[in-house]
Amino acid sequence: MRLPEYASCGPKRFSELKRNIPYASAKVLTENLRFMVEEGMILRDVRGEHTVEVWYHLTGRGKDLGTVIKAMNSWGEKWLQVPVGSGASDDKESGGRSKKANIPLATQW
Repeated sequence: MRLPEYASCGPKRFSELKRNIPYASAKVLTENLRFMVEEGMILRDVRGEHTVEVWYHLTGRGKDLGTVIKAMNSWGEKWLQVPVGSGASDDKESGGRSKKANIPLATQW
């Protein structure tokens, strides 16, 4: 998942996260959020009594991971769209083939 600039600017609700991750099903997003809560990357904040709202906040641990994710996305944007064997890559094992790496980039979170 890609961590956009606004992710560290405050709490997000499930619907906002889902809108920014269009390729993930609600089930997959829910499973990932549960995992990240268990690992201390985000906090789950339940607000209200009659109308319950759930908000997710990045913890310090989650913000630190965001730095790593941003670096990985920068690398992917630079290298995963370069035609294999074009000479623009430092991978000499391509055998001169001329096809593009077909790996989707991470989605914004």
